[in-house]
Amino acid sequence: MQAEKRSRLLLTLCGVLLLLLCWRWQRIFYLMCADYIRSDMPAHIALALGHNDYSLASSIVRALWAVLGEARGQTVLSLVLTANQLLGVLTVCFLLRRMFPALDGSLALPAAILAHVCGPWILPWQTEMYLGAYNGNVLHNMTLLFSRTPVPLVLLFFFRLWDAREGRLRLKDWLGLALTLMLSTFFKPSFLGAFAPAVLVMLIRDFIKTRAKGFKNEFLIGCAVLPSAAVLLWSSSVLFAEDFAGTSSGVALRALTLGGLLSLLVMYLRGLLLPLWSHFTQGVRERERGHLRIVWGILGVAILEALTLTETGFRANDGNFEWGSLALYPTVFAIAIALLMRFLQRTDPKKRPDAARAVVGLVLLLGHLAVGLYCLWRPGHAGYDWFYF
Repeated sequence: MQAEKRSRLLLTLCGVLLLLLCWRWQRIFYLMCADYIRSDMPAHIALALGHNDYSLASSIVRALWAVLGEARGQTVLSLVLTANQLLGVLTVCFLLRRMFPALDGSLALPAAILAHVCGPWILPWQTEMYLGAYNGNVLHNMTLLFSRTPVPLVLLFFFRLWDAREGRLRLKDWLGLALTLMLSTFFKPSFLGAFAPAVLVMLIRDFIKTRAKGFKNEFLIGCAVLPSAAVLLWSSSVLFAEDFAGTSSGVALRALTLGGLLSLLVMYLRGLLLPLWSHFTQGVRERERGHLRIVWGILGVAILEALTLTETGFRANDGNFEWGSLALYPTVFAIAIALLMRFLQRTDPKKRPDAARAVVGLVLLLGHLAVGLYCLWRPGHAGYDWFYF
């Protein structure tokens, strides 16, 4: 009975926190849509209304403006974006409950909620919280917000297929992977740009390791990515057309000095302090550590692409190769928080090393949350009219 009461109290607190977050998300989204605080949102809307964009988000914008007009369309779009944020919390929660069956089910929801708040730690020589930082609170980018909502389901279906590759693949898992990945790609192809290469490396490695014994299933798993690859080719034909937005764009190798590279590595490090701590403290002990390695592999490919590739032309300063890893940001942090909870469940406070590790993990989480909360509070307050800071 006491455990049931604690679960109810926790779920009630989660409900209150979600309501507060939805209120704040909607307020920020509306201010951006109406251009009261400057962001990328008006440009996204203008491209959509001019039929100069390839994202499924543009279809949503055009439908809202056609039915409701500009003023009401802005309000409803902010509500749609807020609902998408809420749906993202639920998809991450669903993944956690499947990944960590030993974790109390009521703890998956707070982990998913807090993951959507976390931001990067602040270091004395790196004080940026948004531009120049690795921050998951990318509320200014509509296409990324829509594209990352199906990502936890993409991972879940892939885990199921990967675990069954030596036996019989289930059609519903194959279709689930193909459809959720394609949905994410229709909004923004950045996650596919990291997911597909990581999966390809895994398939080739497994092909060599098994001496082609599992070729059929490996081939079928690879085929699940093909519909999304077709979407990527189509969006690229629009994006890199000579007349798109008035000028051409392309992809080139990124030139970095040693100092610039070290600065970027520190940027990623301070943005991933808790996930790194959680993985090496608790993740390596989990039965699901194979799945955790897959997530880290995809994230590693995404960060490597951001470090080595850049776009040219009118998109040169947009930093679009960052979006692949940022699409994983809430999922990675939710997993990290779940692992912290698992560690606390198994920690003996009488053992000083375990108690010290627990304190370190909690401090890291509080630091990420403090920055994230500030990033949610600052837009539209104290005279700041620019969402980037």
